[in-house]
Amino acid sequence: MSKSTNDIQHQKDLYQYWLMEMGDRLDSFIASMPRQLELDYSPESLLRLESWILENYPTVKDIRKESEKLTLDALGRYVGEVYFRNLKVKWAFYLDDPEYVYYGLPSIKLPHEKVPTICPLTEVTASVDRKRGDYIYDLFQKTMKRLNGED
Repeated sequence: MSKSTNDIQHQKDLYQYWLMEMGDRLDSFIASMPRQLELDYSPESLLRLESWILENYPTVKDIRKESEKLTLDALGRYVGEVYFRNLKVKWAFYLDDPEYVYYGLPSIKLPHEKVPTICPLTEVTASVDRKRGDYIYDLFQKTMKRLNGED
């Protein structure tokens, strides 16, 4: 069963609202985080943020709890904004194909067709699963190299 035009428009409206409140949500998130994380939207801040994530969420199940929904959203927003501010990419929201892996999830659309779309939320949850401490940063660096034609 496909979604109706009204449902899709409603989802698009919610996404626009999500984008509109980006600055306020991130300001609140950063203010609530430990100062030593120095969340300044630099690529290096992803290392500090991932360290905090791993200290606070031992499993993917922990970070995906209903009680953590707003924190997960804020973490995804922050990671996405690091891409947005440093690589001059665009936020995107895909509703055309329900089979698409990032259907209905805020994503980062890259200007180069050889560089796949990025979903910051999935980077955050995957970092918990992989427990590396540099997973998100490494993905950012690889994306930057691909965009610069170094890969």
